[in-house]
Amino acid sequence: MPNSGQTDTAALVAMLNERAAVNVRLALVADAQQWQLHHGQVIVDDTPLTERVWRYSTASFLELCLPGPMVAALLRGDEQDIHGLHVVTPGPPPSSAFTSRLRGQQEWDRVTTPWPRTEWTINRDVNTPQLGHDLLVGDGPSFLNFDQALSAFLHQRPHDSNASRSDLWRIVRPQRAGWLSQITIGSDLLTAVVDGEALDGAVLELSWAAGNERQSVDGAGAYRFALPHGLAHDSLLMLRREDQWLDWRSFPAPTYGRARDASVVWEQPGPELELLLANGEGKHLECKREVPEGDSRKKMLKTIAAFASQDGGTVLIGVRDDLQIVGMLEGANVDRQVLQVVGMIRDNLEPVPSYEPRVIEHGGKTVLAIEVSGGGQMYAYRDGQRAEFYVRVGPNTVPARHHEIAAGFRQAPTVTTF
Repeated sequence: MPNSGQTDTAALVAMLNERAAVNVRLALVADAQQWQLHHGQVIVDDTPLTERVWRYSTASFLELCLPGPMVAALLRGDEQDIHGLHVVTPGPPPSSAFTSRLRGQQEWDRVTTPWPRTEWTINRDVNTPQLGHDLLVGDGPSFLNFDQALSAFLHQRPHDSNASRSDLWRIVRPQRAGWLSQITIGSDLLTAVVDGEALDGAVLELSWAAGNERQSVDGAGAYRFALPHGLAHDSLLMLRREDQWLDWRSFPAPTYGRARDASVVWEQPGPELELLLANGEGKHLECKREVPEGDSRKKMLKTIAAFASQDGGTVLIGVRDDLQIVGMLEGANVDRQVLQVVGMIRDNLEPVPSYEPRVIEHGGKTVLAIEVSGGGQMYAYRDGQRAEFYVRVGPNTVPARHHEIAAGFRQAPTVTTF
């Protein structure tokens, strides 16, 4: 199966028809004497579910375990009676759904899982009317408006006002045949811990430009690869069965755009720093000799705003433009400098992006890494009363164009868990 593409909606209906039961979350809006589906999530899994029902006069939110054929009928566009409510869908569904096959610990739509998964999304009609902003008071918690209630129900974030979703359906199927639960990287050894429910015939492969090494997997446990020359920056670790991958990781561990990969542990951060520098400054990496002052400070903050507005990036302080690791200035109080950078970001960027400052020791030198997550919206550098927006083009930070700013505000972030 390809990593992304299109799937016929009829195939998804058939898949759900074959399931005795699936877990669903439904957000419904009152429409005359019936309830119209605003957003539905389906988890094709046998994990036990704690039911939740929030009822209001204009909206209802249901988290239930339902028969697969009932959900298949709703996906097909047929009216259904669910938990005492007559539920209809807004017109016939599109003929196909966007498909994405994700490895373990890969973030998509602000969701990560230890195991791989396949996700299908079906978007709503662009002409769907916008929801009102009435107070919601009823059987569930009270909210200022529908968006806040939707955010709280799906994400446990009651104060997130950016909960609007363009997708009518989101269908998730966990893939637990096998996955990489932890990878530990040392200077001369890589250890991969494999877990899974169907590992027969699986192979673990470490490949790089100059060669590869394979091991048969005889069950869950730890598998080791010697690294006599360290880990190559183009390395790929793959758990596979014949010509199908079960799970994989590439290196360095993804640090751009959202959270770090929790499954990858670097015993010594020095090799990670070298891998990060291997491809030089670019769209996701900026190097600074020291914590900047004056105009250089503004330049760094613009770059952080650009990273956050796109898919993330890292600023390394203590590395020259020619990628030489020189460390922070001798005698500098590292903790104080970290607080200085944190203060710059807090005082000059709006909203404050998600980021993590990390101190890395390498060859007796100290480097400060500011790892910025991509937020799926625009982040501004504020110069007095004026908000300025920037994007990253190769190794350069440039002012964002009007259409880029508009697109960024249309794609405000959502956070979903399951």
